[in-house]
Amino acid sequence: MKKWQQIALGLCAVAGYVCSLVAGVHHWWETIPFFWSIFGFLGCALIVYFSKGLGKLFLQQPEDFYDD
Repeated sequence: MKKWQQIALGLCAVAGYVCSLVAGVHHWWETIPFFWSIFGFLGCALIVYFSKGLGKLFLQQPEDFYDD
């Protein structure tokens, strides 16, 4: 990575951190216990099932694919 890219990435990280400290916005769903844990688990499960579906649709071949 080039030096200017590292500096730009660092500035973006610092700006994001400062904005998160200043904004302090809280939503109603953040009061639900274990919300972010449940959200992460469901998101991961959705990615797994979506990728399995794509794999079956595009990647897998029939068993007799090389028998021709």
